[in-house]
Amino acid sequence: MKNEIFEEMHQLSHKDERRYRLLMIGVKQLLQEQKENRYNLRERLKYRKKHRSIQVKEWS
Repeated sequence: MKNEIFEEMHQLSHKDERRYRLLMIGVKQLLQEQKENRYNLRERLKYRKKHRSIQVKEWS
C-alpha cells in the first residue's frame, strides 16, 4: 500500500468508518498491482519461449 493511505489512516480515529474504507482501498490497489505483475511475467515468459532459438545438442 502507498504511504499516503497509511498517513490518512493514522490521522483518523479508530471508530471512524473512513479508516476501514481506506484500508480496503489500499488492499484493493495492492492486489491489483500483484495481478498486473503476474500478467507481465507470463507475457515475458511467453515472449522468451517464442523467440528462443532451439539448438540440438548431443546426448551425454
